[in-house]
Amino acid sequence: MRPEVLIAILSAAVALVSILVTARTAHRTTVVSHELQEKTRERTRDELADELFRHYQDPLRWSAESLQSRLYNVLRCGLLPRYLRCGDPGDERYVVDNTVYVLAEYLGWVELLRRHHRFLDDNAEKNAGDLAGIIQRTHETLATDSLRGPLRLFRGQQRAIGELMLTWTESPAGRVRDVLGYARFCQLLDTDPGFRSWFGRLRAEVPAIQHSDDHGNQRLHQLHDDLLDLLDLLCREESPRPSQGRSRLAVRRR
Repeated sequence: MRPEVLIAILSAAVALVSILVTARTAHRTTVVSHELQEKTRERTRDELADELFRHYQDPLRWSAESLQSRLYNVLRCGLLPRYLRCGDPGDERYVVDNTVYVLAEYLGWVELLRRHHRFLDDNAEKNAGDLAGIIQRTHETLATDSLRGPLRLFRGQQRAIGELMLTWTESPAGRVRDVLGYARFCQLLDTDPGFRSWFGRLRAEVPAIQHSDDHGNQRLHQLHDDLLDLLDLLCREESPRPSQGRSRLAVRRR
């Protein structure tokens, strides 16, 4: 074989091997890059979930505590008999409308959390998963007809009320989503028929709570205990502290 032919063959062989090595290296680089991107994305999800939990931890805790405390005062401390016919129109309205408000406020914060949490992987962060599970129990307690008692709301109604409670407020970071305060809530009850229509039945049912025994208020007892579980999760990093109305009330446990 002529030398120039042999050299050409060897050059071609070297070029082919070089192409194969380059292609394999490029493939491996792509695989490694993809794996790194996936790990980064998973870490970002975890960080986002943790940030989300911390961002909503306080307002959700405050709203859950307000609702849990109100349920305890209504069911165990005689709040309704004391104020519903006290002769002061302001107090009489307050005990009804604020009871409805603390329920609506809780649903508002839950709706805000749901709108963010839907973008996260279900297993992205343990706290978020636990939080979602307990919140789902409160939804079920409010919606089910297997529990006796007032203030039943189908899941769609719960979400609708949550949406109605959302507003915008100014913060150092700009406009942010927030939940209506009690003063604005009362103003809308007085001036907006569409808004008021969503709360008419709830407002009418609050006075009836005092006329039912524990069995007749099963829903409220169970909701109270569901909220205690939620508060245990939200407060688990804090030092235990005494709190009024932290004993369980449910007549039946699911």
